[in-house]
Amino acid sequence: MQRKVSDYLHSCLDLHGEVTRLRYGKTQRLDEVERVVQDTLANGGGLWEVIRAIHDHDAFGADMFGFLPEQIERELKECAWCREWRPPPKQELVAELFHVFRQIEPTSMVLRFLDAEHYGIMSSPVAVILGVRPKRKPPVTYSSYLKSLRKIGEERGFKRIADVEMALWALQVGVLDGVLPPEQAGPLEQHYQDDIALRQLATRNLTVQLFSENKKLDLAEALLGTDVEVAGQLAGIEFEQMVGKHMGVAKRRSRARESLEALITRCRDERVRQDWDRARLIRNHAIHEPKCLKPEHVEFLIDTARKVPI
Repeated sequence: MQRKVSDYLHSCLDLHGEVTRLRYGKTQRLDEVERVVQDTLANGGGLWEVIRAIHDHDAFGADMFGFLPEQIERELKECAWCREWRPPPKQELVAELFHVFRQIEPTSMVLRFLDAEHYGIMSSPVAVILGVRPKRKPPVTYSSYLKSLRKIGEERGFKRIADVEMALWALQVGVLDGVLPPEQAGPLEQHYQDDIALRQLATRNLTVQLFSENKKLDLAEALLGTDVEVAGQLAGIEFEQMVGKHMGVAKRRSRARESLEALITRCRDERVRQDWDRARLIRNHAIHEPKCLKPEHVEFLIDTARKVPI
């Protein structure tokens, strides 16, 4: 059972300004930028005026996300919802702004100051802690990033996604990267090490993406040079499932509990049956005696699995 950790992420949030001072040489006051943005909108300003206000405010460092190309102002002022700030539905907003900026980091920066309750800045330090890796479409990456921030916020008592993002940024940069002095960082790092739930979230994000973007046999082959045991287990599970599909287990409910050995016995091609039986033995070693595995054994298992017609 996980030992209950203290409210250390809220302590990290409190240290955000101090970490920015140590990291950038000046204290960032994002709350002041938020107020300016809300005042700009209240006075009828459009999205371009908001972006200009963010970049001009010396309490932040928007230039770290790149300078503003001239065409952005022109493109924004061509959109009616940008001129008078009538935001499109939330599901369209990220895509619309990304179309203008063409990069997710400045897009996320603008969204964060427009609506701190629902958005946070996309940054590498926070993505590392969350285990969120770049996907083929940056808005999809950002959606996954926000989903994880939202989950943490709901579980840890944060009212705004932006505050979760700031807390995690301070944790990664200030504590784990060592910007804060040891007397401040030490206790917080220990709390992070005790925070099993946060590290499980990161592992889950990495695993889900890894398996969604790669075939299991390709992953097994990629792991051969670094972890033969895991490669063998992945290949063994996939081999068993593929043989089952080939032999029609799903269509024969009476044989649903049939063992892999029994399935292989029913194969009529003697050469195939011999290869499958050898692969089965390797699969058994991978599951029950993984330390006995050798790379060439797993290579044979992967090759054999790839030849199973399905």
